[in-house]
Amino acid sequence: MINAALVLEGGSLRTLFTSGVLDVFMQNNLEFACVIGASAGALNGANYVAKHIGRSARINTIHSNDANYFGLKQLVTKRNAFNFDYLFGEPINHLYPYDEAALANSKQRFLIAATDCETGGVTYFERRDYQGMAEALQASSSIPMLNKFVYIDGKPYTDGGVAEAIGLHKAVQEGYDRIVLVLTRDIGFRKSGVPKLQASLYRRAFDKYPELIEALMTIPDRYNALVEEIQRLERAGKIFVVRPRQSINIKVMERDARKLLDLYFRGRDEATALLPQMQEYIYGRSFQNARAQ
Repeated sequence: MINAALVLEGGSLRTLFTSGVLDVFMQNNLEFACVIGASAGALNGANYVAKHIGRSARINTIHSNDANYFGLKQLVTKRNAFNFDYLFGEPINHLYPYDEAALANSKQRFLIAATDCETGGVTYFERRDYQGMAEALQASSSIPMLNKFVYIDGKPYTDGGVAEAIGLHKAVQEGYDRIVLVLTRDIGFRKSGVPKLQASLYRRAFDKYPELIEALMTIPDRYNALVEEIQRLERAGKIFVVRPRQSINIKVMERDARKLLDLYFRGRDEATALLPQMQEYIYGRSFQNARAQ
């Protein structure tokens, strides 16, 4: 067990990159003490904690053209562009069974970020049972306007990336001085402002939740400031970052399995290339000595 935190950014199907990175980590027995994820980053984290090598990639490539999984049909019929009943229940969990015992017995902490619709702030859920985890993951991954709110203990939650796209500050709060981030945007990416039409739709759809509207409207500024902070800490050697080298051209609901599979292998290649540097960062001098012996 590595006494370090692993932080996973979301990004819908862009996280096929993350799937590749985490599979390499698992194949090299890299087990972080704490895993923090938002949105689809948390979905990948769930498979990482249960040691399911290849599960995320198989589900999202093999079922990329499955209209029962995600798409316009689901949005129109169920008001959920992504069908979480299908993902966490049947048939996905029958075809690719999730190891519930591995989750329950894991010594890793797994923190799932969701946005509290009433406050606009982040809530972190920590669940050891499959149903509880699935509920928190659904809340964390419910994209505003594309998915309904998820109610947990009577409170509405939505996409964790709205309040806190990258859980760096949570990792620091938890006391970790070694933090590895897996991002799904290249180093030069910055968010632009919220378009007027989108802002108008937010105000109309979420008029009962002014704090959520505020959180949605300030996403670009908060995200860009966080990215700048991450890059400063990275240059100072205080954190380690794995990210795509080039921009990712993937739609929110990408249907092209070839693009998704290519992105998965980009993640694998990047993780493999950075593995020695990351191990130096995590283990420091002790790792260097171990290699010399």
